[in-house]
Amino acid sequence: MPHLTVVMVEPGYDETIGFVARAMKNFDLANLRLVNPIARIEGRAKMRAGHAQEVLENAERFRSLSEAVADQDLTVGTTSQRARSQYRVLRRPASPRDLAEQIKKASGSVALVFGREGTGLTNQELALCDMTVTIPSSPNYPTLNLSHAAAIIFCELFNTLENDSSDELAPQSVKTIMVNFLEKSARLAGINAEETSLALRAFKNMLGRSALRVREASLLAGVLRNITIALSDARLTSRPDQRAENLLVPQNLVRHLPQV
Repeated sequence: MPHLTVVMVEPGYDETIGFVARAMKNFDLANLRLVNPIARIEGRAKMRAGHAQEVLENAERFRSLSEAVADQDLTVGTTSQRARSQYRVLRRPASPRDLAEQIKKASGSVALVFGREGTGLTNQELALCDMTVTIPSSPNYPTLNLSHAAAIIFCELFNTLENDSSDELAPQSVKTIMVNFLEKSARLAGINAEETSLALRAFKNMLGRSALRVREASLLAGVLRNITIALSDARLTSRPDQRAENLLVPQNLVRHLPQV
């Protein structure tokens, strides 16, 4: 079962933090991280938290979202908006049920990121997320109260994530290796920077939605590594030392990689 952490970005109201903490306690969640909170963890927040005050007292504070999720294997951003264009790859959200199904067999760390009460997460913040989740609702008024949305997502995860599993979620470090190999391959193939950037964003989204397991990620990393080496052979045969310089894979993954 994954280790879940709730991250709130710049919460503006004491009551919101309290209600989210209470919902966390209702569904056996204990780890709360706050990014530049405007609201205070006292008074009204503790009143709304009820018997979940220890969640507030143990909350960690961070200066940026990137710092708050740096140690997470999977980062899930919440949004009420779906992509309006097929070229907008930042917002291709799963439903809470889909999210729960994807991560139910994982044992890594997962961050659930909630944005500001009024404006949510920025595109820059969504770009830090591996995937996004949204709650199906009426198109006439799709935006839910933050604490209500949190409770719905927590409930769906709680109902689904009951059976533990040893099928380990691929750590962020492995996914970073895969993205780096794809970026190197695109550069060696002469693909322009704009297309490469869009493809990398789509690839990261795909990795997040698939909730990749360690062995799957290792095999894919091996294939991408071999593609990169082949392209490098074609372009840099006269300088093999530079070809191999940045194609190393951590030793714990080597046993899963195809032989070159």
